[in-house]
Amino acid sequence: MVSFVSLFVGFVVGIVNVQLMATAEVHRVELFLDGQVVAELREPYSRPVDLGCEPAPHELVAVAYDERGRVLSSARQWVNRPRATADLSLLVDGGGESPPRTARLVWRALAGEVPRSIAVSFDGVMLPVTNPQRIELPEHDPTHVHLLRADIDFGRGVVASAEMIVGGPSRVEARSELSAIPLSVDEGAALPAAEDLAGWLEAGGRPLEVAAVEDGPVDVVVVGERSVPEALKRFGRRSRRSRRSRAESTATAPAMPSEAPAPVALDVRLRFLWPVATIWTQSAMVANNFLASSSSDEARLDIDWLKARHGDWPNWSGTSERLADAVAVAALTAAEGNRRRAVVLVLGPSAKDDSLVTAEETARFLGRIGVPLYVWSLGETPSPESSRWPAPRTIASAADLDTAVRDLTTAAARQRIVWVEGSHLPQDVELGPLAKGIRLAR
Repeated sequence: MVSFVSLFVGFVVGIVNVQLMATAEVHRVELFLDGQVVAELREPYSRPVDLGCEPAPHELVAVAYDERGRVLSSARQWVNRPRATADLSLLVDGGGESPPRTARLVWRALAGEVPRSIAVSFDGVMLPVTNPQRIELPEHDPTHVHLLRADIDFGRGVVASAEMIVGGPSRVEARSELSAIPLSVDEGAALPAAEDLAGWLEAGGRPLEVAAVEDGPVDVVVVGERSVPEALKRFGRRSRRSRRSRAESTATAPAMPSEAPAPVALDVRLRFLWPVATIWTQSAMVANNFLASSSSDEARLDIDWLKARHGDWPNWSGTSERLADAVAVAALTAAEGNRRRAVVLVLGPSAKDDSLVTAEETARFLGRIGVPLYVWSLGETPSPESSRWPAPRTIASAADLDTAVRDLTTAAARQRIVWVEGSHLPQDVELGPLAKGIRLAR
Protein backbone atom coordinates (compact mmCIF):
# COMPACT_ATOMS: atom_id res chain seq x y z
CA MET A 1 0.00 0.00 0.00
CA VAL A 2 2.80 2.47 0.90
CA SER A 3 6.57 2.27 0.62
CA PHE A 4 9.60 4.58 0.70
CA VAL A 5 11.13 5.80 -2.54
CA SER A 6 13.85 7.82 -0.79
CA LEU A 7 16.13 5.27 0.91
CA PHE A 8 18.64 6.84 3.28
CA VAL A 9 21.60 4.48 3.38
CA GLY A 10 24.85 5.66 4.91
CA PHE A 11 25.35 8.74 7.09
CA VAL A 12 22.68 11.44 6.71
CA VAL A 13 22.23 14.88 8.32
CA GLY A 14 20.30 18.08 7.55
CA ILE A 15 17.18 18.52 5.44
CA VAL A 16 16.26 15.55 3.26
CA ASN A 17 13.45 15.07 0.77
CA VAL A 18 11.26 12.14 1.82
CA GLN A 19 9.43 10.51 -1.08
CA LEU A 20 6.84 7.74 -0.90
CA MET A 21 4.96 5.60 -3.38
CA ALA A 22 1.44 4.37 -2.68
CA THR A 23 -1.28 2.35 -4.37
CA ALA A 24 -4.52 3.84 -5.71
CA GLU A 25 -6.64 3.13 -2.62
CA VAL A 26 -4.39 5.30 -0.41
CA HIS A 27 -6.01 8.70 0.28
CA ARG A 28 -3.40 10.28 2.58
CA VAL A 29 -0.21 9.38 4.43
CA GLU A 30 1.00 10.53 7.83
CA LEU A 31 4.77 10.79 8.18
CA PHE A 32 6.35 10.30 11.61
CA LEU A 33 9.89 11.19 12.65
CA ASP A 34 10.96 9.56 15.92
CA GLY A 35 7.33 9.06 16.93
CA GLN A 36 6.16 12.61 16.13
CA VAL A 37 3.96 13.55 13.16
CA VAL A 38 5.97 15.84 10.86
CA ALA A 39 3.73 15.86 7.77
CA GLU A 40 0.39 14.79 6.31
CA LEU A 41 0.90 13.93 2.68
CA ARG A 42 -1.26 13.49 -0.37
CA GLU A 43 -0.15 12.64 -3.85
CA PRO A 44 2.68 13.07 -4.92
CA TYR A 45 3.66 12.04 -1.34
CA SER A 46 6.82 14.09 -0.99
CA ARG A 47 8.01 16.47 1.73
CA PRO A 48 11.33 17.90 3.02
CA VAL A 49 12.12 16.69 6.55
CA ASP A 50 14.75 18.21 8.83
CA LEU A 51 16.91 15.55 10.49
CA GLY A 52 18.93 18.23 12.27
CA CYS A 53 22.59 19.14 11.98
CA GLU A 54 23.54 16.98 14.97
CA PRO A 55 24.04 13.42 13.69
CA ALA A 56 21.77 10.90 15.40
CA PRO A 57 19.81 7.73 14.64
CA HIS A 58 16.22 8.35 13.51
CA GLU A 59 13.07 6.39 12.72
CA LEU A 60 10.86 7.38 9.78
CA VAL A 61 7.38 5.82 9.67
CA ALA A 62 4.73 6.31 6.97
CA VAL A 63 1.13 5.32 7.76
CA ALA A 64 -1.35 5.09 4.86
CA TYR A 65 -5.11 5.77 5.26
CA ASP A 66 -8.08 5.34 2.94
CA GLU A 67 -10.84 7.92 2.40
CA ARG A 68 -12.67 6.75 5.53
CA GLY A 69 -9.61 7.22 7.71
CA ARG A 70 -8.89 3.51 8.10
CA VAL A 71 -5.25 2.41 8.33
CA LEU A 72 -4.27 0.48 5.22
CA SER A 73 -0.58 -0.19 5.83
CA SER A 74 2.64 1.31 7.15
CA ALA A 75 6.31 1.42 6.20
CA ARG A 76 9.36 2.15 8.31
CA GLN A 77 12.92 3.18 7.58
CA TRP A 78 15.83 3.61 9.97
CA VAL A 79 18.23 6.50 9.37
CA ASN A 80 21.80 6.64 10.68
CA ARG A 81 21.60 3.16 12.08
CA PRO A 82 23.84 0.26 11.06
CA ARG A 83 22.45 -1.14 7.83
CA ALA A 84 23.57 -2.37 4.45
CA THR A 85 24.89 0.20 1.98
CA ALA A 86 22.10 -0.71 -0.44
CA ASP A 87 18.35 -0.92 0.07
CA LEU A 88 15.24 -1.39 -2.02
CA SER A 89 11.47 -1.02 -1.76
CA LEU A 90 8.87 -3.26 -3.38
CA LEU A 91 5.24 -2.27 -3.93
CA VAL A 92 2.38 -4.20 -5.54
CA ASP A 93 -0.33 -2.22 -7.36
CA GLY A 94 -3.97 -3.26 -7.34
CA GLY A 95 -5.55 -5.93 -5.17
CA GLY A 96 -8.87 -6.01 -3.40
CA GLU A 97 -11.42 -8.09 -5.32
CA SER A 98 -9.12 -8.55 -8.34
CA PRO A 99 -5.58 -9.91 -8.25
CA PRO A 100 -2.75 -7.33 -8.48
CA ARG A 101 -1.27 -7.12 -11.96
CA THR A 102 2.00 -5.16 -11.55
CA ALA A 103 4.75 -4.39 -9.04
CA ARG A 104 7.13 -1.46 -8.65
CA LEU A 105 10.74 -1.56 -7.53
CA VAL A 106 12.97 1.32 -6.34
CA TRP A 107 16.44 1.20 -4.80
CA ARG A 108 19.40 3.19 -3.59
CA ALA A 109 23.02 2.17 -3.09
CA LEU A 110 26.14 4.10 -2.19
CA ALA A 111 27.99 1.98 -4.76
CA GLY A 112 26.06 3.62 -7.59
CA GLU A 113 22.64 3.93 -9.18
CA VAL A 114 22.86 1.30 -11.91
CA PRO A 115 22.83 -2.31 -10.66
CA ARG A 116 24.60 -5.13 -12.42
CA SER A 117 21.53 -7.33 -12.27
CA ILE A 118 17.89 -7.32 -11.14
CA ALA A 119 16.13 -10.60 -10.39
CA VAL A 120 12.43 -10.79 -9.51
CA SER A 121 10.59 -14.04 -8.81
CA PHE A 122 6.96 -14.93 -8.11
CA ASP A 123 6.52 -18.19 -6.19
CA GLY A 124 10.05 -19.10 -7.25
CA VAL A 125 9.45 -18.46 -10.97
CA MET A 126 11.67 -15.74 -12.46
CA LEU A 127 9.84 -12.78 -14.04
CA PRO A 128 11.12 -10.64 -16.91
CA VAL A 129 12.10 -7.12 -15.78
CA THR A 130 12.24 -4.59 -18.60
CA ASN A 131 10.92 -1.69 -16.53
CA PRO A 132 11.44 -1.81 -12.72
CA GLN A 133 8.52 0.64 -12.34
CA ARG A 134 6.13 -1.81 -13.99
CA ILE A 135 6.85 -5.50 -13.45
CA GLU A 136 4.06 -7.68 -14.83
CA LEU A 137 2.84 -10.34 -12.41
CA PRO A 138 1.54 -13.69 -13.67
CA GLU A 139 -2.08 -14.75 -13.37
CA HIS A 140 -2.70 -16.05 -9.86
CA ASP A 141 -5.41 -16.85 -7.33
CA PRO A 142 -5.76 -13.84 -4.96
CA THR A 143 -7.22 -16.06 -2.22
CA HIS A 144 -3.92 -17.98 -1.93
CA VAL A 145 -0.64 -16.75 -0.48
CA HIS A 146 2.12 -16.00 -3.01
CA LEU A 147 5.71 -14.85 -2.46
CA LEU A 148 7.18 -11.99 -4.51
CA ARG A 149 10.94 -11.53 -4.15
CA ALA A 150 13.44 -9.07 -5.64
CA ASP A 151 17.26 -9.27 -5.56
CA ILE A 152 19.61 -6.57 -6.84
CA ASP A 153 23.36 -6.90 -7.25
CA PHE A 154 25.53 -3.76 -7.54
CA GLY A 155 28.83 -5.65 -7.70
CA ARG A 156 31.73 -5.56 -5.22
CA GLY A 157 29.62 -7.55 -2.76
CA VAL A 158 26.86 -4.91 -2.52
CA VAL A 159 23.44 -6.58 -2.75
CA ALA A 160 19.89 -5.84 -1.58
CA SER A 161 16.77 -7.97 -1.31
CA ALA A 162 13.09 -7.51 -0.54
CA GLU A 163 10.18 -9.93 -0.14
CA MET A 164 6.42 -9.41 -0.07
CA ILE A 165 3.42 -11.63 0.54
CA VAL A 166 0.79 -11.26 -2.20
CA GLY A 167 -2.78 -12.46 -1.69
CA GLY A 168 -4.18 -14.77 0.96
CA PRO A 169 -7.52 -14.93 2.80
CA SER A 170 -6.49 -12.05 5.06
CA ARG A 171 -3.61 -9.64 5.15
CA VAL A 172 -1.81 -10.32 8.40
CA GLU A 173 1.66 -8.99 9.11
CA ALA A 174 3.65 -10.94 11.66
CA ARG A 175 6.98 -9.42 12.64
CA SER A 176 9.56 -10.72 15.02
CA GLU A 177 12.08 -7.91 15.40
CA LEU A 178 15.19 -7.76 17.53
CA SER A 179 17.59 -4.94 18.40
CA ALA A 180 21.32 -5.48 18.98
CA ILE A 181 22.60 -3.61 22.05
CA PRO A 182 26.38 -3.59 22.68
CA LEU A 183 27.39 -3.88 26.32
CA SER A 184 30.75 -3.82 28.07
CA VAL A 185 31.27 -6.20 30.99
CA ASP A 186 33.36 -4.82 33.84
CA GLU A 187 36.67 -6.50 34.56
CA GLY A 188 36.07 -9.48 36.85
CA ALA A 189 32.30 -9.44 36.26
CA ALA A 190 30.28 -11.97 34.26
CA LEU A 191 27.10 -11.57 32.24
CA PRO A 192 24.31 -14.01 33.18
CA ALA A 193 22.46 -16.13 30.64
CA ALA A 194 19.83 -14.39 28.52
CA GLU A 195 16.93 -15.76 30.58
CA ASP A 196 18.42 -14.19 33.73
CA LEU A 197 18.76 -10.67 32.29
CA ALA A 198 15.18 -9.54 32.94
CA GLY A 199 15.26 -5.98 34.28
CA TRP A 200 18.83 -5.30 33.15
CA LEU A 201 17.84 -3.16 30.14
CA GLU A 202 14.91 -0.84 29.57
CA ALA A 203 13.55 1.66 27.06
CA GLY A 204 11.20 4.47 28.03
CA GLY A 205 11.08 3.11 31.57
CA ARG A 206 9.81 -0.30 30.39
CA PRO A 207 11.94 -3.43 30.87
CA LEU A 208 13.16 -5.16 27.73
CA GLU A 209 13.07 -8.90 27.14
CA VAL A 210 16.49 -10.32 26.26
CA ALA A 211 16.43 -12.98 23.55
CA ALA A 212 20.13 -13.84 23.24
CA VAL A 213 23.69 -12.85 24.18
CA GLU A 214 26.65 -13.10 21.78
CA ASP A 215 30.38 -12.48 21.80
CA GLY A 216 31.90 -13.53 18.45
CA PRO A 217 34.22 -11.55 16.15
CA VAL A 218 35.11 -7.88 16.47
CA ASP A 219 34.76 -5.46 13.57
CA VAL A 220 37.41 -2.73 13.76
CA VAL A 221 37.49 0.13 11.24
CA VAL A 222 40.64 2.29 11.17
CA VAL A 223 40.42 5.87 9.85
CA GLY A 224 43.90 6.94 8.81
CA GLU A 225 44.80 10.38 7.49
CA ARG A 226 47.48 11.40 5.02
CA SER A 227 50.45 12.07 7.33
CA VAL A 228 50.19 8.69 9.10
CA PRO A 229 52.42 6.66 6.70
CA GLU A 230 55.46 8.91 7.25
CA ALA A 231 55.02 8.69 11.03
CA LEU A 232 54.79 4.90 10.75
CA LYS A 233 58.05 4.76 8.78
CA ARG A 234 59.82 6.71 11.53
CA PHE A 235 58.38 4.28 14.06
CA GLY A 236 59.78 1.42 12.01
CA ARG A 237 63.33 2.84 12.06
CA ARG A 238 63.20 3.45 15.82
CA SER A 239 61.63 0.02 16.33
CA ARG A 240 64.54 -1.76 14.57
CA ARG A 241 67.10 0.13 16.65
CA SER A 242 65.18 -0.70 19.84
CA ARG A 243 65.00 -4.40 18.93
CA ARG A 244 68.78 -4.56 18.33
CA SER A 245 69.45 -2.88 21.69
CA ARG A 246 67.09 -5.25 23.49
CA ALA A 247 68.66 -8.27 21.77
CA GLU A 248 72.17 -7.21 22.84
CA SER A 249 71.14 -6.63 26.45
CA THR A 250 69.14 -9.85 26.62
CA ALA A 251 72.12 -11.89 25.47
CA THR A 252 74.06 -11.03 28.67
CA ALA A 253 71.20 -10.51 31.15
CA PRO A 254 69.51 -13.31 33.14
CA ALA A 255 66.05 -14.32 31.97
CA MET A 256 63.29 -12.34 33.69
CA PRO A 257 59.54 -12.90 33.46
CA SER A 258 57.78 -10.39 31.22
CA GLU A 259 55.71 -7.81 33.09
CA ALA A 260 53.56 -6.98 30.06
CA PRO A 261 50.36 -9.02 29.78
CA ALA A 262 50.06 -11.28 26.77
CA PRO A 263 47.92 -9.99 23.88
CA VAL A 264 44.28 -11.01 24.00
CA ALA A 265 43.39 -13.75 21.50
CA LEU A 266 40.50 -12.27 19.52
CA ASP A 267 38.94 -12.74 16.10
CA VAL A 268 39.34 -9.22 14.67
CA ARG A 269 37.97 -8.25 11.25
CA LEU A 270 39.96 -5.16 10.27
CA ARG A 271 39.44 -2.67 7.48
CA PHE A 272 40.64 0.83 6.62
CA LEU A 273 38.63 3.91 5.70
CA TRP A 274 40.32 7.07 4.51
CA PRO A 275 38.92 10.58 5.15
CA VAL A 276 38.56 11.67 1.54
CA ALA A 277 35.15 11.47 -0.12
CA THR A 278 34.08 11.12 -3.71
CA ILE A 279 30.99 13.27 -4.15
CA TRP A 280 28.47 12.81 -6.93
CA THR A 281 24.85 13.72 -7.44
CA GLN A 282 22.44 10.80 -7.71
CA SER A 283 18.90 11.25 -8.96
CA ALA A 284 17.46 11.48 -5.43
CA MET A 285 20.28 13.08 -3.41
CA VAL A 286 23.98 13.84 -3.17
CA ALA A 287 26.12 10.86 -2.18
CA ASN A 288 29.49 10.91 -0.43
CA ASN A 289 31.62 7.80 -0.80
CA PHE A 290 34.71 7.44 1.39
CA LEU A 291 37.62 5.33 0.20
CA ALA A 292 37.71 2.04 2.06
CA SER A 293 39.55 -1.27 1.99
CA SER A 294 37.87 -4.64 2.08
CA SER A 295 37.50 -6.44 5.40
CA SER A 296 40.26 -8.85 6.40
CA ASP A 297 40.44 -11.33 9.25
CA GLU A 298 44.19 -11.71 8.64
CA ALA A 299 44.99 -8.07 9.48
CA ARG A 300 46.96 -7.00 12.52
CA LEU A 301 47.17 -3.60 14.16
CA ASP A 302 50.95 -3.68 14.56
CA ILE A 303 53.88 -1.84 13.03
CA ASP A 304 54.84 -4.48 10.47
CA TRP A 305 51.33 -4.93 9.11
CA LEU A 306 50.53 -1.22 9.09
CA LYS A 307 53.75 -0.48 7.22
CA ALA A 308 52.85 -3.17 4.72
CA ARG A 309 49.61 -1.26 4.06
CA HIS A 310 51.63 1.82 3.06
CA GLY A 311 51.27 0.93 -0.59
CA ASP A 312 47.48 0.86 -0.19
CA TRP A 313 47.34 4.36 1.27
CA PRO A 314 45.64 6.54 -1.35
CA ASN A 315 47.32 9.60 -2.76
CA TRP A 316 44.94 12.46 -2.11
CA SER A 317 47.44 15.33 -1.93
CA GLY A 318 45.65 18.61 -2.48
CA THR A 319 42.30 17.17 -1.40
CA SER A 320 40.85 18.22 1.95
CA GLU A 321 40.38 15.60 4.63
CA ARG A 322 37.04 15.08 6.37
CA LEU A 323 38.08 13.28 9.53
CA ALA A 324 34.93 13.64 11.64
CA ASP A 325 32.67 12.73 8.70
CA ALA A 326 34.80 9.66 7.97
CA VAL A 327 34.69 8.54 11.61
CA ALA A 328 30.87 8.70 11.55
CA VAL A 329 30.76 6.57 8.39
CA ALA A 330 33.34 4.19 9.89
CA ALA A 331 31.11 3.72 12.95
CA LEU A 332 28.14 2.68 10.81
CA THR A 333 30.46 0.34 8.92
CA ALA A 334 31.84 -1.20 12.12
CA ALA A 335 28.35 -1.80 13.51
CA GLU A 336 26.79 -3.00 10.25
CA GLY A 337 27.19 -6.68 11.14
CA ASN A 338 25.72 -6.23 14.65
CA ARG A 339 28.90 -7.69 16.13
CA ARG A 340 31.38 -6.38 18.69
CA ARG A 341 32.93 -3.25 17.27
CA ALA A 342 35.38 -0.33 17.53
CA VAL A 343 36.62 2.61 15.46
CA VAL A 344 40.22 3.83 15.59
CA LEU A 345 41.11 7.32 14.35
CA VAL A 346 44.86 7.49 13.64
CA LEU A 347 46.24 11.02 13.35
CA GLY A 348 49.62 12.03 11.97
CA PRO A 349 51.45 15.28 12.72
CA SER A 350 49.85 17.17 9.79
CA ALA A 351 46.22 16.19 10.27
CA LYS A 352 43.66 18.88 9.44
CA ASP A 353 39.90 18.39 9.41
CA ASP A 354 37.43 19.98 6.96
CA SER A 355 34.34 17.97 7.90
CA LEU A 356 30.71 18.97 7.70
CA VAL A 357 30.19 17.94 11.34
CA THR A 358 32.45 18.60 14.31
CA ALA A 359 34.56 16.09 16.18
CA GLU A 360 32.40 16.62 19.27
CA GLU A 361 29.19 15.92 17.34
CA THR A 362 30.68 12.80 15.80
CA ALA A 363 31.87 11.51 19.16
CA ARG A 364 28.36 11.92 20.55
CA PHE A 365 26.96 10.09 17.52
CA LEU A 366 29.25 7.12 18.15
CA GLY A 367 28.06 7.09 21.74
CA ARG A 368 24.44 7.00 20.60
CA ILE A 369 24.91 4.00 18.31
CA GLY A 370 27.22 2.16 20.71
CA VAL A 371 30.58 2.19 18.90
CA PRO A 372 33.68 2.70 21.09
CA LEU A 373 36.11 5.26 19.67
CA TYR A 374 39.91 5.24 20.05
CA VAL A 375 41.97 8.26 18.96
CA TRP A 376 45.69 7.64 18.44
CA SER A 377 48.07 10.52 17.69
CA LEU A 378 51.35 9.31 16.17
CA GLY A 379 54.53 11.12 17.11
CA GLU A 380 56.26 12.48 20.17
CA THR A 381 54.24 15.70 19.85
CA PRO A 382 50.44 15.29 19.78
CA SER A 383 48.71 16.17 16.54
CA PRO A 384 46.92 19.56 16.72
CA GLU A 385 43.70 17.80 15.71
CA SER A 386 43.86 15.36 18.63
CA SER A 387 42.70 17.95 21.17
CA ARG A 388 39.32 18.14 19.41
CA TRP A 389 38.57 14.50 20.25
CA PRO A 390 37.77 12.83 23.58
CA ALA A 391 40.59 10.95 25.33
CA PRO A 392 43.27 11.13 22.61
CA ARG A 393 46.29 8.89 23.13
CA THR A 394 49.81 9.87 22.10
CA ILE A 395 51.69 7.05 20.39
CA ALA A 396 55.39 7.97 20.41
CA SER A 397 56.91 4.56 19.72
CA ALA A 398 56.24 1.06 18.45
CA ALA A 399 55.97 -0.06 22.07
CA ASP A 400 53.27 2.56 22.67
CA LEU A 401 51.38 1.21 19.68
CA ASP A 402 51.65 -2.35 20.98
CA THR A 403 50.22 -1.21 24.32
CA ALA A 404 47.39 0.72 22.67
CA VAL A 405 46.46 -2.30 20.55
CA ARG A 406 46.51 -4.56 23.61
CA ASP A 407 44.23 -2.16 25.50
CA LEU A 408 41.82 -2.01 22.55
CA THR A 409 41.60 -5.80 22.20
CA THR A 410 41.20 -6.23 25.95
CA ALA A 411 38.27 -3.80 25.98
CA ALA A 412 36.76 -5.39 22.86
CA ALA A 413 36.98 -8.83 24.46
CA ARG A 414 34.72 -7.57 27.25
CA GLN A 415 32.03 -6.49 24.80
CA ARG A 416 28.84 -8.52 24.44
CA ILE A 417 25.98 -8.07 21.97
CA VAL A 418 22.65 -8.42 23.74
CA TRP A 419 19.62 -8.99 21.49
CA VAL A 420 16.40 -7.54 22.90
CA GLU A 421 12.85 -8.04 21.69
CA GLY A 422 11.39 -5.22 19.61
CA SER A 423 12.87 -2.50 17.44
CA HIS A 424 14.41 0.39 19.37
CA LEU A 425 16.49 3.45 18.63
CA PRO A 426 19.85 2.69 20.28
CA GLN A 427 19.92 5.95 22.24
CA ASP A 428 16.59 5.02 23.86
CA VAL A 429 17.97 1.88 25.55
CA GLU A 430 19.27 2.33 29.10
CA LEU A 431 20.49 0.15 31.93
CA GLY A 432 17.69 -1.10 34.16
CA PRO A 433 17.65 -1.11 37.97
CA LEU A 434 18.86 -4.73 38.19
CA ALA A 435 21.94 -4.26 35.98
CA LYS A 436 25.30 -4.78 37.67
CA GLY A 437 28.85 -5.16 36.43
CA ILE A 438 28.01 -3.84 32.97
CA ARG A 439 27.72 -0.59 31.05
CA LEU A 440 26.53 0.39 27.61
CA ALA A 441 29.43 0.14 25.16
CA ARG A 442 30.58 3.61 24.23
